[in-house]
Formats: sequence, structure tokens, C-alpha cells
Amino acid sequence: MNAEPDPRAEAECIRRAAEGDLDAMETIYSGYKTMAYAVGMAVCGNASDADDVVQETFLRAFRNLGQWRGDSSFRTWVYSVALRTAQNWRSRFVRRRAVPMAAAVHDRPPGEAREEHEALLSAIQDLPEKQRLVLMLKHLRGLSIREIAELEGCAEGTVKANLHHAVTALVRRMGKGIE
Repeated sequence: MNAEPDPRAEAECIRRAAEGDLDAMETIYSGYKTMAYAVGMAVCGNASDADDVVQETFLRAFRNLGQWRGDSSFRTWVYSVALRTAQNWRSRFVRRRAVPMAAAVHDRPPGEAREEHEALLSAIQDLPEKQRLVLMLKHLRGLSIREIAELEGCAEGTVKANLHHAVTALVRRMGKGIE
């Protein structure tokens, strides 16, 4: 699903998925898996758990499609399922040693730039969850402040404040400006 899907087409797709239509389920999965993965990475901090969170998110979402009442956008509902799933996953697997976020990123630069890249990823992983989540949704997923506020169920000012605190913490930790 795009950032602004056609509401009627999306509603029809959701209805079909709720009836067990596998093509409709695939359409929903394809449209929202990247967002669910970003949430999983932000909460769990590693690719392996994020992949598991994506799978569990859609198992739960498809099982509970009938619970979506349309009070919020479907995107917001899927996001809330992903966030709860990721938080539950993290708490259930506390003993599992997290793979550093740097190990989950495939396109790492060589040499000195690689060290800076890994230091930045480590600094992101150390941010408080809300700040890390907002930062990742804004800069890795490309969502707008308004979209993040809708997903988080909070004011745009809250998103801006979390984003500001995240960037400030990264600048402080990295010792220089971050674009």
C-alpha cells in the first residue's frame, strides 16, 4: 500500500483478506511489510528479530482483521499491531543476545567510513525506543512528521520533539553534525 492508498480499494482488499483471499493478503503484506520491519528493527535492534516480528505481525493481523473497526486508518492499525508484536517479542526473548544493528546492514562503506557508519548505527541502537522509532520511520522509511504522528497516535509536536532529541543525542555522541 502506498502512503495514500485509495480508501475504497484498500477497504475492498481488507474485506477480501478477512474472507481468506490469499491474493488480498499478499497485497496487504507487500504494502506494509517494510513498515513492520522498520518497527521491528527500531524496537528489537537486529535484523533476525525484525524478520520474526514481521512474520508474527501479519499472522496476528490476518487472524484479527475483524477487530479493525475503521476508527483509524488501516495503516495505523497495522503499525499498532507491529509495535505491540515487537515489544512482546523483545520481552519474550530478553535472554537472546542482540546482533548489533551494524551487522544487520548489508551496504556498509569500506575502511574509516565503515567505522563511522558502525558507530552511528550503535548510537542509534542506544537511543530510547521512541526516539529510535521516530528517527527510523522518518529517515529510513521516509514517512512525514504527520504520518508518524498518526501512526504513533500523538501530536506532530511530540514527533518533532522526539526526532530533535534523537538527532541531538546522535550529534553529541558522534561529535559532529549529521545531515
